[in-house]
Amino acid sequence: MKKIVVFILVLLLVLVPCLTLAEENRDFVRKDPIFAGALSWYVPGLGQFYAGAFLKGAFFWVVEETILVSTILTMAQLELNVTGDINLGLNIKSRENPDKAERRTAIILGSSLVVVHFINIVDAINTTRKYNRTQGGRLTPSMSYSEENKAYRLGMEGNF
Repeated sequence: MKKIVVFILVLLLVLVPCLTLAEENRDFVRKDPIFAGALSWYVPGLGQFYAGAFLKGAFFWVVEETILVSTILTMAQLELNVTGDINLGLNIKSRENPDKAERRTAIILGSSLVVVHFINIVDAINTTRKYNRTQGGRLTPSMSYSEENKAYRLGMEGNF
């Protein structure tokens, strides 16, 4: 119970400043979608953080890390050694002879990790594009009439 409370407090300490940063009014700075995709390639969810979607970025990070650890634990054998004056030791070995169900589970988890990772990258790109559209406006067609020239003018207005 104590560990859960500490985890929630640490999570709140990390997320609350991020959420308040998103609410501040700042000048619009256009963000690069390819850079966001590259960030999410290396660190899951970092592209979403770059685009200002902090909860979505945290979600992708937690999902990918959970699948990764589950995949490793399916094929690994863990031994925790506690000796004397609280000396901790952790031994991780691959399983000698994993059965068919364990191999199948590891393949499914590994495949789903690859799929979720590519969804993460595409979502980072799309989130950044959406950020640019909503924060920077978009070009809209406009039509105006000039009394001086007695003519209509068609054009595009926006702040890209």
